Amino acid sequence: MSEGGNLNRRDFLVNTTGAAGAAGALAGISPALGQTPQIPPGFADQAPLKKYWELKLGDIVDVDLTRDAPELANEAVKERHRIYCYLLMKLINRFWNGNKRGPLGDYPQRVKQLESAQAPGRYKGDMIANPDGFRINWDRYLGHNIACIAVDGNGEVIEFDFNHNDFFRSSAEHAESRMVRRLFSLADVRDSWRTGTPVGNRSRAFSLNEVTLYTSLESCAQCSGVMSLAGVKQIIYLQNDFTAYKIGNIMYNLANRTQQDKFPGAPVPIPASVVDIEYFDQLNKANLDFALKMRDARKRHEQHDAAAKKDAFFVPDDGGQPDFADSITSFLCTDTAYDIFKAGGEKLDSFALKFPEQRFPNQVDGRNHTEILTNAQCLSEAREFFKYADIEGYRGSPHKL
Repeated sequence: MSEGGNLNRRDFLVNTTGAAGAAGALAGISPALGQTPQIPPGFADQAPLKKYWELKLGDIVDVDLTRDAPELANEAVKERHRIYCYLLMKLINRFWNGNKRGPLGDYPQRVKQLESAQAPGRYKGDMIANPDGFRINWDRYLGHNIACIAVDGNGEVIEFDFNHNDFFRSSAEHAESRMVRRLFSLADVRDSWRTGTPVGNRSRAFSLNEVTLYTSLESCAQCSGVMSLAGVKQIIYLQNDFTAYKIGNIMYNLANRTQQDKFPGAPVPIPASVVDIEYFDQLNKANLDFALKMRDARKRHEQHDAAAKKDAFFVPDDGGQPDFADSITSFLCTDTAYDIFKAGGEKLDSFALKFPEQRFPNQVDGRNHTEILTNAQCLSEAREFFKYADIEGYRGSPHKL
């Protein structure tokens, strides 16, 4: 999707791919039209790449969860995953900040988030009911409403973090990448964490092969690569990113390690709809509807329709040009997105378990069975973690080590 009319990633890929193809043709290495090039020497020795080389993109994107995550056939396992998905939604709702263009001006798509109905109005950022010297309010935009949490092989919540692109003025401070760096830092301090089965003579901090990340948005190429290098076991995401091109699925199929390598590979990508999170489809539909609305409003604005401003994402109060950005980060500022995350977060408080005594399935390192959390304990863990993060979190990294 485009951002303010600038070249988006899809256009960039098309243009650069075309340029690369032209360069290849000049070098005499381009295959005949309609033919698949031969797999180059060296790459032919890599089993995953060799397997998918001549297949269609749809085959490369497809991940067989019945084979790669068979435990998802167990209703108790899906219930357990829902606990952490609801925790993630509650954290995002708690630290919600939609002031992408600042707290002043007009956001027609988020009128419910006005701090005051009186003109000129001010939009709420991260606001809490009882601020004091230690718990403050702010309305500065610190990063997108995209976050993730990490859960270890025991079922215990390790950490959560938000996207902090705006805070660091960087396009690389995505939630999953920040989380992986944070996990390795914490593992250095607390090497007793059960991050996974030891690999060879490596320390536990070498990989996160029993860690599950729950993220609000399908991972980009950067985060998929970082998680792959870290050996994260699996990632469950609440919403598609239609500009990420299923890169997590592609990386899982093409860059995944085999059992013979004895090293962890890319995480299994799991859409939250598979664990019966109804908000997955709601978020995707609302995002697509938002994008269509922004494109239509932009077109009408270009045709000098004065009413188009009422459908913009943002209208500055200084008479500047309205913002019709149809990006997912703009969608994740809207009342529609806020309401969906609020509804999901409320499920954590009202969740009635059907399998309270079922235990987290990952028994590794010969641990005693009673160390593994039951679903009831997982729910209690999630609720207690929220209470802790509510006070100490500040949009991620609450641990004070």
